[in-house]
Amino acid sequence: MIHDFTAIGPQRVISGIGALARLPAVLDSVNARRAMVVTGSTLAGKTDLVSRVEAAAGPAHAGTFSGCGQHVPASTVANAVEHAARLKADALIVFGGGSPIDTGKMIVYRQIEAGAGPIPQINIPTTLSAGEFTHAAGMTDEETRVKNIFAHKGIQPRVVIYDPELTVATPPQLWISTGVKALDHAVEGLWWPNCHPYLHSLRLGAIADLQQYLPASADPRELEARLACMHAAWKSIAGLLSADNVGFRLSHPLGHQIGARWDIPHGVTSCIVLPAACRFLLPRTEAAQAGIASAMGMPGSSAEEAINRFLDRLDVPRRLSDCGATRDEIPLVAEAVANELAMLEAPDRDLATKASLSELLKSVW
Repeated sequence: MIHDFTAIGPQRVISGIGALARLPAVLDSVNARRAMVVTGSTLAGKTDLVSRVEAAAGPAHAGTFSGCGQHVPASTVANAVEHAARLKADALIVFGGGSPIDTGKMIVYRQIEAGAGPIPQINIPTTLSAGEFTHAAGMTDEETRVKNIFAHKGIQPRVVIYDPELTVATPPQLWISTGVKALDHAVEGLWWPNCHPYLHSLRLGAIADLQQYLPASADPRELEARLACMHAAWKSIAGLLSADNVGFRLSHPLGHQIGARWDIPHGVTSCIVLPAACRFLLPRTEAAQAGIASAMGMPGSSAEEAINRFLDRLDVPRRLSDCGATRDEIPLVAEAVANELAMLEAPDRDLATKASLSELLKSVW
């Protein structure tokens, strides 16, 4: 076996309590003079945190786009691209969870499509979604309610700032559910065929850390636990698109299409489908799942059992029927997942047919 790994990721990660204070120096390091803040309406309208980020950016702050929408609707991306053009933005300060992060990437993707060079992105996450560590983004077609995946090395955020003080306003369920999404990242990496040894160690470490720190981090005052979870989220996904022949096997494509169809947050989709994905893939991933269970402190158990036991400690939804999904649309979601797996050339696309995926989704109804 010959492994091939090319380092692709942020050039710099600054992490720690109070790390926002480094933002002016970071902006200067990327020669930003007209930086646009990219965020969501809740952070902008219901907290003072966006104002804190804008103030930290100082004279380099040119304006703010606060219209990011869950699952990144194509229309909000178009609005954000226009806003960045009006401001003549030369950098993006992306503040928030996975939706602002993917919106920032799609702004740059559209700029690249138009023939412009990619402007630098500085990501300041407030959840554990960890999209700041990849050069791929999802955007939802609002007519079909299907999420499409876009990838380009030029959309990789350049700098990440992890400051747990900026997560105190993140709703506890959002924080915890995105922590489960980080667990999902780690699981998807570990059961990919021939997982790179470097990534194998990172993924196991992420699982162990989330097992230890995520429940305590539900209390926003536990800043050290939150910082440990942020580092775990980093380990859960680092290098995802850097190794040869690596990708998402099942639970993430399920989450992509469940989220786009029924507007269910991606962290919550992981809480719902990850145990079922373990059961579905067990015949092909038994060794990897044994390692997952051991990392979760349950050697000898199945990964499905270990993850369910972990989820029992958390206050998160566990069924589609708890989240406003429409049962008669299950075949449409199953078909979209099968199509995404085919597009990704995922290793289980032969097993994950529309019929079998429909049965999986019915099992978590």
